[in-house]
Amino acid sequence: MIPHRVRRHLSVLAMALPGLGAPLAHADEDTPASTPDRREVAEVTVEGANKTTSGTVRSFGRVDVGDEVDSEELEKVERRLLATGLFQEARVSTEPLSDGRVRLVLRVKDKASWVVAPTVALSSANTGGGLLYAENNLGGRAKKVAVAAQVSTGESGLYVGYLDPILFGLPQLKFSLEGQLKSDRVDEYRPGPSQDDPEILRRTRLNSASISSELGFILFERVRAAAKYRLASIDAQSPDAKKPVTSQAFSTGPALRDTSLRFMVGLDSRQTLHAVTEGLNLEASYEVSSPGVWSDFRYRKFGLLYRHGLRFFTENNLVLRGELALGKDLPFHQELVMGGNTLRGFQYRQFRGDTRLTFTAEYHFPLFKVKSLAFRGVGFSDTGAIAWRELPSDGVLLDPSGRLIRGYLPQTLAQQKAVTVAQGVGAGLRLYLNNVVLPLLGVDVAYAVNSGQVRFYLVAGVTPS
Repeated sequence: MIPHRVRRHLSVLAMALPGLGAPLAHADEDTPASTPDRREVAEVTVEGANKTTSGTVRSFGRVDVGDEVDSEELEKVERRLLATGLFQEARVSTEPLSDGRVRLVLRVKDKASWVVAPTVALSSANTGGGLLYAENNLGGRAKKVAVAAQVSTGESGLYVGYLDPILFGLPQLKFSLEGQLKSDRVDEYRPGPSQDDPEILRRTRLNSASISSELGFILFERVRAAAKYRLASIDAQSPDAKKPVTSQAFSTGPALRDTSLRFMVGLDSRQTLHAVTEGLNLEASYEVSSPGVWSDFRYRKFGLLYRHGLRFFTENNLVLRGELALGKDLPFHQELVMGGNTLRGFQYRQFRGDTRLTFTAEYHFPLFKVKSLAFRGVGFSDTGAIAWRELPSDGVLLDPSGRLIRGYLPQTLAQQKAVTVAQGVGAGLRLYLNNVVLPLLGVDVAYAVNSGQVRFYLVAGVTPS
């Protein structure tokens, strides 16, 4: 599942999960030196960085000559450095100078900067695997590169991504570039979440090539906004003749150009320190595709996203995620879906619609450690509701030139405005190394409340550099 899984890897790289070394120190001899009052910084020095450049460390610290610092500000700087995921350790202190000012000392220890990770899909809907290479600190300047290839029964393809979290050395600017080649087997299931073995009514192969670029900026460390432009070519093959429905879900003529422009704005105070995420994220997004942005399609998407991380007992973590998504005139390949890793306990993309509401709660807790290897458990609940808000009466959706971009199943038309609610609960295991940026391994066991089925999910695998 290259699009979802690799984007998840890049997202983890962007948030850069820190390792599971000792918890953040508090009042002991290794904590940042306390200052009784605010002192002006006369110089900033960096110690201990073997690969990360001094300029990059200072950029993430966000304190420069002429700024004033106190003990509270030193703690903030330390947390900023750890939250980058570049460092196993970060200690910030001050040294007094003869003129009453101070020298700010940033002491860091680099993590391994690159990883090789297998991508694995193990389910009745998709079986296969591939390889992901990710560089987390290109040139010592925190640039991130990911390259992945995968072959599976459901999705196969090649993915390349680049992320610069401090464009031009400014932590307020972020830039990303992604490219993808994909062959995707899209299954449409008989509606209903209570089926023990959901029946596939139609199977369509979609081939695509895409490239996208996003520019984002951050104000006051919390206000985030971004604009993303995506260009894709979509080509469909005839439906599988062995399935009950053989009418087309998407035109099999010449490839169509799908271009869209997406805007996002929100608040984000999250930081991930030693595999524990704290803070709140609220986002609103709007995506439009039309001939005005050089597209063969006309559709829109609206989204609201809520994410919240709460720390308990030093290393316990409650992570909440809720999302509302609305679409209008969505072509086949842009429809909203649920199932698989997005709704554990059900088949991959088992449910489809143009309106979706999901909520996930995960509780992560430490089990034990073996040297630098940490074992953590997770309990979770995934809940989702999805529906078709409006469908054409004749069961077909055409593009501006009259080509078919969605042929709906008769069962789908019969279920219009009927809301499908599904829930999965379960538990899992996560393994981490404190000197790499991705989980070493994760496995989840999920129980589908509606159908009583139990399914397993292999989350990730990483080999340190």
